[in-house]
This record gives sequence, C-alpha cells and structure tokens, in this order.
Amino acid sequence: MRFSIPLLLALLCPGLARSSRQEVAIPFFSEQLTVAYSPDMLFASSVNIQEKSLVGYYQRLNQTDFSVLLDDLNRKKTTLGLNDWLYYDLMRRVVDKIYVQKKTLERELVCWFLLSQSGYDTRLTYLDDRVFLYVYTKEEVFEAPMIEENGRNYVNLTALNQASRSQQALYLLNFVAQPKGKAFSFQLTKLPNLTPRLRPRKLHFMFEGLMREITVQTDENVVQLMKSYPLIAESSYIEAPLTATAAASLLPELRELIEGRQQDQAIACLVAFTRSAFIYKEDKEAFGRSKPMIPDEVLFYPHSDCEDRVALFYYLIKTLLDLPMVVVAYHDHLTIGVAIPGYRGSAVKHKGREFFICDPTGPVNSSEIGFIPEGYENESFEIISTYK
Repeated sequence: MRFSIPLLLALLCPGLARSSRQEVAIPFFSEQLTVAYSPDMLFASSVNIQEKSLVGYYQRLNQTDFSVLLDDLNRKKTTLGLNDWLYYDLMRRVVDKIYVQKKTLERELVCWFLLSQSGYDTRLTYLDDRVFLYVYTKEEVFEAPMIEENGRNYVNLTALNQASRSQQALYLLNFVAQPKGKAFSFQLTKLPNLTPRLRPRKLHFMFEGLMREITVQTDENVVQLMKSYPLIAESSYIEAPLTATAAASLLPELRELIEGRQQDQAIACLVAFTRSAFIYKEDKEAFGRSKPMIPDEVLFYPHSDCEDRVALFYYLIKTLLDLPMVVVAYHDHLTIGVAIPGYRGSAVKHKGREFFICDPTGPVNSSEIGFIPEGYENESFEIISTYK
C-alpha cells in the first residue's frame, strides 16, 4: 500500500501534522505584523447562545493547537511593550482577520478564550443573540459597563471595543475559565515600542521678556492609540511618560534654558512653557467629549486644558528637576504644588511638607509661581497624586 507524503507524515509524526501553521498580516499603528496561527482553530461550528453551546465552543478551542497563535501574540506583546489594553487591541484585530468569514459571536468567543488562556480572570455574559467579554480589573474605568462578583469588578471589553456605553441586564455564563486569573490593567506607565510616525511642531512661549521657540517631534502613533483608549482615572494620564522621540527633541531644549538657574527660576521657565505654548480649550469644545491627554498629546494638539497641562508639567518637573510634587484637584480645576526648599509663597500642606502652587495653565505669558489661582484661594481641594 502506498501513502501520500502528507498522509505518511501525519501517520508517523502526528505532532508535526497538528502543528501546521498559517500566517495573517495585520496593520497595527505604524507596524505591519505577521501573526502565526494553527488552521485547526477554524473548525466548523453551529454555536448558539445557550450555556452548553458556549462552554462547548470554549472546550473545543482548547483541543486545538491554539498555542501557535497565543505564543506569537505574547511575543509581540513583549517586543512591542504593549500593556494589557493594547495587547487585547492587537488580539481583536488578529481574531477579526483570521475569523473574517465567521460570525461575530465566534470572534467574541475566541477573544474570550485567548484572554482567559493568557491568564486573566474573565467572565462571559449574554443577551439575545450577543455575548460580552468581561475581565477583572482593580482600576477605575469610566463610561464602561461593569459587573461585580465575589468582591471583584469586571469591565465589559466588548462594549469598550465597540464604543458602546449602554448598561443592560445580562445573563452571566455559569463557567469560569480562570478561577485564579490575574487582573487586567489599563495603566500607561510605559508607552509601546512602535516605529515613530513623526510630525514636527514649533512651539512658542514668552519667558523673561523674550519669545522662545522649540521644535518638538511628536508621534502620531500615540495620538491614534489614545483616540480609542478607555476613559481611566485622572492620575493614570498624569503618570504617563513622553515617548522617547518627543523626549529626545524637547528635553535638551528645556534643559539648556534652565541650566545654571535656581530651582524656583527653573520652575518658572517650565511653567511659562506649559502656560503659553498651547491654546486653552475645554475638552467638550475641542473634542465634543471628555478627553484627558497624556504628555505626548499635549505636544501634538494645538489646544489643551488644565488637566492636560498638569500631565506635561508633572513629567517635566519629575524628569528635569526631580522635585517632590502633589497634584491638587479643586472642583473644576487641576494644578500642581512643588516642594521648593527655602521658597516663600502660597502653599498647600501634605504630610507635614509645604508644596508651593505652580499652576501650569495660567496666566498666559506669565512665569510667576507660588500663588493659588485666582478664585480658588478659599476653595477646598483634594490631593489626587504625589511624587516622592
């Protein structure tokens, strides 16, 4: 009896036949990625919105060589320095491409399976002809459907992905894929390692009676990824760094301006920059919605508001002067206090230390520091973030 080569290989080396792989090309911001997967994940299915069928689909996926895809996704997560949200974003794009001929239901179930196999604590809910992927998080996520179970909060990633904020009464699937799964994070303490898409911008500001000019290289990748980023806690935007590209063009210019100056004069220079290099505009007027910015976005957009200037100023003080700070939140204004040794001025006290107010928003064309913004002298406030 004669066998074909593929059949002979399958008989002699079943593992080799099982590990056959295909690849799919995916655009991901400035990157063009090739992601490997096993075609046995594309099995014929008649899955429907019933508990037995949904669980059965998960178990059927578990019998495939899914590790080909999962391992490649995790390699790219590491190489590109993706946080959990961007990892999930990449996962969805890949699944949508691989399962382009399949129903939306199957794509959602595959994401549920892959995220669970990645070690996260997930839940699946369903209603009518739709399913929704939830994941456990310890962080605040606003304008997003949430559920609570056993003291854990789960955010609806499906709704976030589709920009749907409606709250619905859903049925919770009585199946937990990873009972001891980890929490999912939206933090921006590191930005991804993407090939920069540069756009130079000239910034002008007044300091010591002279108009200064700085050319900064902004990265459109950051602007694009933040356009669809979930709305998270204000402190998360403040803690975000600049991209290496933006930092390499901005920091040497500012460092040269403050070199040799006393700390209060160096701070005055930086506050003049954040007050005057950008046009002030509220989020609702500029974007039609709440849109907190990370520092790179402040450099990219011509307009920004107080919370955005705080994010940039916080980064500059931390990076260039390394002085202790507090972020001071009034009912409708955000500002910063800086610990300046030997300085006299208006200060807030926090844990026995004085922090002098250095408002990064206004007045325009002013470099004066150490005063509480006009109208807020007697207002109550909250410290929402600290450095050192």
